[in-house]
Parts: sequence; C-alpha cells; structure tokens
Amino acid sequence: MFNIKKNLICGSLCILLFTSPSTAEVGRKSPSLDGTVSAGPYYNPATKSYFELIKMQNIPGEESRWFGAKARAEKSFFKNTPGRLAIINNLETHQFLMRTFSSTDYWIGLQYFCRSKALKWVDGTDATQTKFSAWDTRWSNTKIRCANMDYMPVHYTTKTATKALRWRASGPNKGYVDYLVEYPTGKE
Repeated sequence: MFNIKKNLICGSLCILLFTSPSTAEVGRKSPSLDGTVSAGPYYNPATKSYFELIKMQNIPGEESRWFGAKARAEKSFFKNTPGRLAIINNLETHQFLMRTFSSTDYWIGLQYFCRSKALKWVDGTDATQTKFSAWDTRWSNTKIRCANMDYMPVHYTTKTATKALRWRASGPNKGYVDYLVEYPTGKE
C-alpha cells in the first residue's frame, strides 16, 4: 500500500513518487457496526501507550454507559498490559487521536464529580493540574450544570461547531457504543 504524490518538473513532465504510509494510516478503520472489528491498537510514542477504539456488540442500556465502557476497558489486555479508558492529558495525544481514529462519539477516561467539582482521570489524577484541555466551546465557556447528578462522564465528539474532536460532559444515563481503550505499556 503506497501513497502516490505527483511533482511537476519542467512544467509538463510528471514524476510519481511512492511513499510508504504513516503508521497511523496503516490499517486505519472505524469499528464495524457489529463490533467484530476494532480500530487499533495503535502506538502513540508521546505516551508510550497503545490506543484502541472498540465498539460494543449489541449491548443496550447500562453497558453502553460510561461505567459499562470503563469495566469493559479494564478487562481488555494488549502486550500483557491491562487496558483503561483513555487518558488524554496533552496536546500530542489529542492530535494523535484526531489523526488515527474516525468516530463521532466515544467514551474516554474522564469524569466530573458534581458535588466536589473535581475533574478526574480514571487513574485518579486531577485533570485540572495539566494545562491541556479539549473542551467543546459550549462547555469551556460555561459552568457545568449537574442538577441532581453525582457525576458526569466525559466523551469525545466531533458534533461540534467546528467539527473538530472535543470533550463534552454527558449525563450518566447517556450511552455510546464506542469507547477508547489505552494500554499504557511504557514501550513499543
């Protein structure tokens, strides 16, 4: 599989250059509707982790909610490393995900706790301690309103004004069939 690039030389003579695809392009796909094909895992050198976008197979209700996705991610293994919902705490990882995966809505490992007003990743780290965030503008410019909810899980979406991949908080009863698993192997 090669990408073809055309270069014009002397106005009319074309030379075809063959370049090999980037590692993000090799085998790039979205999860299949029946859940039998996932996208990945793909290695991200910035985090020394592998990322895999998984579609749940015919799982209605609670299993498609954030805690269902979290439980499934933690049961996944790659290279003898347990998975977790993905942690995206830097720009390099965010850009890697935008280049690598094509999906409109999927769960990530971020949760907003309404009573304590804490924003935590699944590994327990405080998400407000990093300078990076990818909030959709309608969330970043307003205070998150929890009503009577204890928490709000966060998902990635491209259903934004700019069509760019951004974070958005959801009610705990919201369901998405895609979730992003990270395998923090620490090596390629």
